[in-house]
Amino acid sequence: MHAYDIPENIPFASLMSRLVEVAESLARLDERVKARGFGEGVAARLLYHEACASRLAEGELIHLEDLVLLDGGAYDGPMSPELSSGWETLRVWRKALAGDAGELLRAERPGEADAAALKVVAAPDYFFDPNWDEPGRLAAWRDVLRKSAAYPCLLAAGLVWDAWLTLMPEQRGAWRASLLAALTLRARGATSALLLPLDVGVRHGRYRRASSHGWGLRMAGFLEWVLVASQQSGRELDRLALAREMLALKLKGRRQGSKLPELVDLLVSRPLVSLPMAAKALGVSWTAADKMMRRLGSIPREMSGRQRYKVWAI
Repeated sequence: MHAYDIPENIPFASLMSRLVEVAESLARLDERVKARGFGEGVAARLLYHEACASRLAEGELIHLEDLVLLDGGAYDGPMSPELSSGWETLRVWRKALAGDAGELLRAERPGEADAAALKVVAAPDYFFDPNWDEPGRLAAWRDVLRKSAAYPCLLAAGLVWDAWLTLMPEQRGAWRASLLAALTLRARGATSALLLPLDVGVRHGRYRRASSHGWGLRMAGFLEWVLVASQQSGRELDRLALAREMLALKLKGRRQGSKLPELVDLLVSRPLVSLPMAAKALGVSWTAADKMMRRLGSIPREMSGRQRYKVWAI
């Protein structure tokens, strides 16, 4: 019998100041993303960072550049299990961003609308215990999900997150906890414009979860991760807003039907853009894509230092 015990006396006094701080940070971030005309691009861009941070939390190091190029159909390097896992993670988060958060939390495989269409994000040589009792563990987690509706948004997300990591319905599914917490925040309206990249908070935060930690310490650590994730996302938004304002000057006087605005949107929505990616996304030749990049000036920085294989980023 699997169960997750929600404390009868939650230590609100010790958590209250952090709850208020985190709630305010999330509210500011969400409003700022919604107020920007390129909020969808920022939300899409953050998923790449989340996928890399998610796999790093699982002990799998993948390069952001490789993941972006693979996703854009421009990767020509060797494929690895880690990179494949990162790409699957990215695809799951992307589908979640486009879906209904509430429905995804209640899906057959939580977080995925079409579980059959996607592979389990797991190393192919991982040993699975046949007596793990996934249905029983999943039923216990669903009970926590149901009970979390009675709690404030951030605590509900923390309960969903902590219960998943405690019960482990999937033997190799710890990565899913952050997705489910992000979906809970979105379903409750805290981050309606994006899915919070919680593992980015794990990567940059100080807290490291351990099963031996008490519930209060684990929840305080979760709140720290949410705060750091929202702060990191806000900094990325500020940086992109400044770059986009500068790029807008380059769009003045463009001819009707120009694809320069589409190129700017592509640069915002991807951590980097290669020439093949730009040509494919815009439906133009490599030469035309290169000319458009040149017209944008030095704001998109050329990262490779090569003539044949060029990669830009803002």
